[in-house]
Amino acid sequence: MRFPGIKLPVPRPEPPGLETRILKSLIRWFCWGSLFIIEPSVFARLFDWNSKTINVEQTLISIDVGVVAVLILYWTVLFTLGIAAAIVKVMKGNAYQADSYPLQDSERPQR
Repeated sequence: MRFPGIKLPVPRPEPPGLETRILKSLIRWFCWGSLFIIEPSVFARLFDWNSKTINVEQTLISIDVGVVAVLILYWTVLFTLGIAAAIVKVMKGNAYQADSYPLQDSERPQR
């Protein structure tokens, strides 16, 4: 479907801005950041827990809860950045003139 307005000429092409770089790097940030956040949970399971003073299961559950909380926060921040970058990219798109019609002069109304 074509937009019914008149496409205005673009004055000059602009180089891709920060929003384009953010959108291109979101997947990389998602993958590497998620792996980095999950590391404490993995290392806690690989660690040798020969301690009689702490409850190992409760400690592992506490670490997992913290990791999940930080992971959800991280994903939410990335999602918000992605939405903001997409909005800026759409707003920098082509300009259109729609529904142009002559307006009456408001400073000199008819009597």
